[in-house]
Amino acid sequence: MPTPGQTRAIGTICRILGKHGDAHMRLVLSTLAETKNNQGLLTETSLWAVSDLVLSCSAWIESDLSSWYEAWDAIPLGHILWHVQELSGKSHMRHALAGAVYLMLVYYSKGKKADKEISYSFLRRVQKAEGDLSTQQLGRQEAIEIGKEFLEVKSSMSRGEWLPWVREKAGFSYGTVQRYMRMAREADAVAA
Repeated sequence: MPTPGQTRAIGTICRILGKHGDAHMRLVLSTLAETKNNQGLLTETSLWAVSDLVLSCSAWIESDLSSWYEAWDAIPLGHILWHVQELSGKSHMRHALAGAVYLMLVYYSKGKKADKEISYSFLRRVQKAEGDLSTQQLGRQEAIEIGKEFLEVKSSMSRGEWLPWVREKAGFSYGTVQRYMRMAREADAVAA
């Protein structure tokens, strides 16, 4: 039986190394071997799942590697892997583990996410399906928080990108986006 920090999944390491290169493999191994309570979990499933997450979160890792490791320190990987094994034969364990760990990464990293931008319209559909408040029923505080998010997104874009982003990704009409941003600015002015 391998001791913590060792693995029998040499073939998996070779496949990941051949597919993604040396630097990627070092990051995958250090993510598992150098974070709390994960050293004994160098399995085929965990190696592939971490490899997928390293690829998905490359911008986060490049900008703040220490917060990547801090989030992994907080994740109970063994517990998650144990539960994911219940899906064996019905779902790909690699993908199930990557999804479950990603959810925990977002939680423990205070919102840092994968490189892919999500559509807010999808979030609105989820809220509607779960019986959450519609956009008309949103409380003032929620509208302010959404407005702050829009202000942050707008400030990160160049001049011509904002309006197309609102049309395609915001999930709200342009007028509602403007109103929420105005409410956020007013709330910040009152707080200051």
